[in-house]
Amino acid sequence: MHKTHWLQIRHRLHQHPELSGSEQATARFIASQLQDLVPDRLYTDIGGHGVAACFDSPNPGATVLFRAELDALPINEINTFAHRSVTPGISHKCGHDGHMTILLSLASYIANNRPERGTVIVLFQPAEETGEGARAIVADPVFSELAPDYCFALHNLPGYPMGQVMIRSGSFNCASRGLTVRLTGKTAHAAYPETGISPASAIAELIQTLPGLAKNITQEELVMLTLIHCKLGEAAFGTSRERQSFSPHCAPSQIQQ
Repeated sequence: MHKTHWLQIRHRLHQHPELSGSEQATARFIASQLQDLVPDRLYTDIGGHGVAACFDSPNPGATVLFRAELDALPINEINTFAHRSVTPGISHKCGHDGHMTILLSLASYIANNRPERGTVIVLFQPAEETGEGARAIVADPVFSELAPDYCFALHNLPGYPMGQVMIRSGSFNCASRGLTVRLTGKTAHAAYPETGISPASAIAELIQTLPGLAKNITQEELVMLTLIHCKLGEAAFGTSRERQSFSPHCAPSQIQQ
């Protein structure tokens, strides 16, 4: 198929993002595209909204699985191009629309160039962003039936020439962990702030200090720490607030330097 076709597919996917665990329409669209390729087997609702298509060979051999993701992120689209997200507060910001398009293109190629041995599977996984989808897929009885010998996935990598494939031994992509800190002091009238205990100064210092902590970790792995949310009290004028919470997002990468 012409590259314009795949560009249109990606634009369509980008326009209609769905959050982790809610990828019903995306999964239906992917399944319809795969059905047109006449796979030997087509599975839906794997581990939630997962979709898989199998292209079998008459000869025994390895089963090779290629994987992409279905879900988007709870981020409002600020781009102004014609194919921007039509869903407020949700958009594809991690390249999953591109990954799905790449995998559909691969499936199209495989459909026209059937494997000489074994089986090739394309799997579209739900809920990648939350980490729940992979566990649900593996726990689904269908995955035991698919029984891949090898699994491959990719991620877009801006900053390198288009069409170039970057590979390396060992781990490549980041693993991340979230942390929420809550500080509780003592409420006071704004006229007598000295009678209360406000977490404001402590949180201000933490906001300045935490991102730099990652630089002091002596290890061969790249570690980053990103603060993603902060809240101090409520909009109650006349009081000095007692509580503040913030959520530093800690992302220890598995990329060895």
